[in-house]
Amino acid sequence: MAEKKKAKGLKILAVFLVPLLLLLGIGLIYLKRNTFDYYILKPLDLNYTVLASGRVSFPQPYEIAAATSGKITAINCREGELVREGQLLIEMDDYQDRQNVLSAMSNLNLIRSKKKNIEEEVLPRQEEQIRQDQVKLLEAEQEMNRLKILNEQGAVPAVDYEKACNNYQLLLSQYNQAVITRDALAGGSSMAEIDAQVSYYETQLKIAQNELANKKIVSPVTGTVSRINYSTGQQVTAGDVILTVLRQQNWVVEADVDQKELSRLKPGQSALVSLDAYPRDKLEAELIYIAPQIDEQKGTCLLRLEIKNARDFIKYGMAANIEILSENYRQVLALPLQFVDYSEKEASVWVMQKDKAVKTPLTYQSVGERWAIAENLPEGTVLLSPAKKPGFKVHLGREVLPDAVK
Repeated sequence: MAEKKKAKGLKILAVFLVPLLLLLGIGLIYLKRNTFDYYILKPLDLNYTVLASGRVSFPQPYEIAAATSGKITAINCREGELVREGQLLIEMDDYQDRQNVLSAMSNLNLIRSKKKNIEEEVLPRQEEQIRQDQVKLLEAEQEMNRLKILNEQGAVPAVDYEKACNNYQLLLSQYNQAVITRDALAGGSSMAEIDAQVSYYETQLKIAQNELANKKIVSPVTGTVSRINYSTGQQVTAGDVILTVLRQQNWVVEADVDQKELSRLKPGQSALVSLDAYPRDKLEAELIYIAPQIDEQKGTCLLRLEIKNARDFIKYGMAANIEILSENYRQVLALPLQFVDYSEKEASVWVMQKDKAVKTPLTYQSVGERWAIAENLPEGTVLLSPAKKPGFKVHLGREVLPDAVK
């Protein structure tokens, strides 16, 4: 009997609880649907920022490749080390190259010595020989002419005159041969051949010296060694990238900005850069370059910004977000653009009046992509996130503060 009474009581209780819970659920749904984030319009200082996205583009990695093949015998640097321009970084086995230099130098010295001997000894002797032969030839000519006259006068026999003529022809041949030899030594085929040999061996020596020099790799710039691809004892071929150096200079971010923002930009403006990998770190930067032309396809303009306070985590190629500080507004009634309703032709806002959401036209000045300066709303206006249903009683939820506007 007692159990029947208990069951009957539970049924009665359930009859009352179910409607009550249903009403409570409906109330909670109503409350949730009519609770809105809000923003109170108050004077504040507003910095206009031009937003852009880009990438760390400078300094570009300087890849140092082997100019010749060989085996690495010494690596004189470490990754992360600062190196100076001209500093010796890599040494390669150069024994054969040194032998080639010595051989080329020996051949060059030999042919130069031969040329010098011709110019300083052989040619002067040949010139002296020409002078002597010329004197003998002149004497023989005079004797031949004297005997000719005497022979014509019958004073000497014809055989003496013929001997004088033969002697003259012999001396003339000797003189002509001496001149030909002198000319050949001084500027003829023999000297031309020697000059060609000198030029050839000079070229061979330069090639050998370059090959020897290429066995020692020096840093072309002052910077930090970012990567070493080989180790001591390994063989490399010409063109292989042995190591990479980052030039020592401030990091530069390249970014594209909408052409509509160009009137607000000029070199020297301050900016903040945050890298996607480290979004909480705001790095001070300066706008240093604005491209003189627009990318017609994208409708953007290229900017370059120099990061002033370099951090160890910055790497070439990192994606970045940029905020360029353009203008300052003091004590203006500004509201976040997220509270502006653009669902109709004219912009409007939802204002709380007597616990209800009232749609109100908005006259404003846009400040970047986050804020609008209200021109027709009084201080203290409570703005609601777009309510969509006017006239309902609303409840205030989370207050949006200026520092939280993203």
